[in-house]
This record gives sequence, C-alpha cells and structure tokens, in this order.
Amino acid sequence: MIEKMADHAPSVAMEAVLKPSCELPEDMLKIKGYDFNQGVDLQAVLKSYLTTGFQASSLGLAIQEINNMIEKRLESTEAKEANESDPSSNKPGCTIFLGYTSNLISSGVRESIRYLAEHKMVDVIVTTAGGIEEDLIKCLAHTYLGEFSMSGKELRQRGINRIGNLLVPNDNYCKFEDWLVPILDQMLLEQNTEGTRWTPSKMIHRLGKEINNPDSVYYWAYKVICSDRRFIGDMIYFHSFKNPGFVLDIVEDIRRMNSQAVFAKKTGMIILGGGLVKHHIANANLMRNGADFSVFVNTGQEFDGSDSGARPDEAVSWGKIRTDAKPVKVIFVQVN
Repeated sequence: MIEKMADHAPSVAMEAVLKPSCELPEDMLKIKGYDFNQGVDLQAVLKSYLTTGFQASSLGLAIQEINNMIEKRLESTEAKEANESDPSSNKPGCTIFLGYTSNLISSGVRESIRYLAEHKMVDVIVTTAGGIEEDLIKCLAHTYLGEFSMSGKELRQRGINRIGNLLVPNDNYCKFEDWLVPILDQMLLEQNTEGTRWTPSKMIHRLGKEINNPDSVYYWAYKVICSDRRFIGDMIYFHSFKNPGFVLDIVEDIRRMNSQAVFAKKTGMIILGGGLVKHHIANANLMRNGADFSVFVNTGQEFDGSDSGARPDEAVSWGKIRTDAKPVKVIFVQVN
C-alpha cells in the first residue's frame, strides 16, 4: 500500500504545481534578447530591450515614448499668421521639456546633453544651480575620475571635492569666481544704469554668450534654443557682499515657462533625476491639464511620498500627465 502511494504525488501538490494555464493573447510580446551572432547593430540592440524583460523593457518603452515625442515634434508646422485666437501658431508639433540634475553635468552625460542643445532637439531646458555651474566650470578646468571609496578627510586636506567617484579640485571654483564676478559686476551696472530686468534665463543666456565655448551646454542654449533655465548659485551669494543690489526676477521665468506648456500643441517631458527639476516641469504641464508624453529616469522610490520617487500615475492624479497618456518610468538601482 505504501509503495503504491509513493508512485503518485499527492493530489494537492499536483494541483498546486501543475495548475492549468489560461491562454495568453497572441499579440503579447515574447521575451527574447538580442542575438550577437547577427553582429553588433546598435539600433537592433536598443530595439531588443523592449522584449528583454525587467528594467530593460522599461528602457525600451522609454525609447519608444521619446520616439513618439520626436515624431510628433517633427510633424509639419508650417508657419501661419499668429493671432490672439490661435496662440499655438508657429509652435512645434510637440514641445519637449528636458530636465536633469547637476550630477549628470558633472559626469560625461554632459556631452550628450550638449549634443541635444546644439542640434535643437529639445525646446525647454530645466536644471539646478549646479547644472549650470558645473557646465561653465568644465570650460575652465577639468573634472577627474576617482573612486567612491576615497577618504573624505584626506580629500578635504588636499583641497579636492568628491562627487560620487568624480574629483573636482577647489581651484576650479576659484577660476569660476574669477571669471564670473566681472560679469556679475557688469550685469549689476546694466541693471542700475539701463534698467535691465534680469531673470534666471536671461542670466544664463548672458553666461552662455560670455563663455563662448562650444563644449558648453549653455553656449548652445544661447545660440539656438529659446529656453528656460532655473539658476541661483553660491557665486551670486558671495557677490552680494562685494557688490550688493543684484536682482533676479524668478516670477517672470515661471510665467514664461508655464506659457510654453499652456500654448503648446502637445508636450513631452524627459526628466532625468528628481527634485526641483521634476517639480518645475511637471507643474508647468499641470497648467495645460497634463503632458502628452512622459519619461522619468531616476533612482527614487515612491514609498517616502516624495515627488522625486513618485510613479507617473501619481502625476496623472494631479493633472500633470494626461489621463490617456502612456508614461514610462525607468528605475536605476545602485548595486554595491
């Protein structure tokens, strides 16, 4: 009797392990990665991410969403006479907002962002003080590769600052101050004698002109993009002691940026990182009842209730992303 029972697995186990499957739709994507026997085809490799699974598929969806933005942006936008009843005339088919945090400019991603600005592939750039300063500083001195494990105490004694595994000598900031202070002096003079009303975007436009270096993101923003950029830095603080009275009108830039969204035909958000840049871009798109296309790339998670880590669906609830949109979030997690 015992031997016969051993010939058959318990029915409860059979039912649990071998439960029959329901039929899946024929049009569902099948998991398959890239076959390098076909040679190295970068476009095909990127396309294969969609069917690779895990976060690779999220990246594949993000690529697809950005391509949708680009296709819509390139749709025929023949100029027609602008008038008050049609404020969206002469606008691209999709106005693309690009936001990024300063660490990306500190890294080699700066060159990719500079390419986008140089070739006018985005319409509005939003970043932080560091996202401006680090770009300009790199035109004056180098950033170096170190290690995450380097001693903060030893680096401090040597006058070296660490950004992750990047090293920035203190002298870089001294060179930046020497370059920037005379420009701030001149801008303050123009404010007092000519009545110039400076905003963050006008200031960055001026600095992009003054740096006159094609390696700079903001040189190309000055040359080819009519964009908004958020910026208040340490150097303005120090300058206020030496030569007080310089004023930046932030409200004018907020109004200008919100208008970019409100009067756009369609909008797309590409937000690399979180915090201030994510909030400003999403909030501008709230004014038009949400962006049509959205891609978030960051390391944040939603469980602390932060805007940085929030999933796109939370932005839908606020009206920052349209209810019929197909937003994508790509999560990068550091593994030690």
